[in-house]
Amino acid sequence: MSLQNSFIKRYPEFKDADLEQVGIFIEDAKAEISEKQWGQLYGRGVMALAAHLLRISFNLKESQGGAIRPIVSETAGELSVSYTQSISNPSDDFYQTSAYGQEYLRLRKLIGIGIIVV
Repeated sequence: MSLQNSFIKRYPEFKDADLEQVGIFIEDAKAEISEKQWGQLYGRGVMALAAHLLRISFNLKESQGGAIRPIVSETAGELSVSYTQSISNPSDDFYQTSAYGQEYLRLRKLIGIGIIVV
């Protein structure tokens, strides 16, 4: 099964997304993640980062290029959830802006990678 098919199975909310665009974000994520360092979590890390980048792309389109901020609360119907903001590394704030980015950070912690400077 291709990574693109696995991506849609893992994140069915993107099933209506342009598959070419999904492929572009998967390739972008692959370029940012070392398969050697991530080992068995490589595919999941790539998919989480690609989903984050795709969500950011959708958000930018919806906000017409407006600034993106970390998630601090969400509301669905009568349910409302608030999150504390991390006082960790400010360079990770970008990943805090979506649940997918937060999953990427969680996986990155599991493999013991801190800040990556390219």
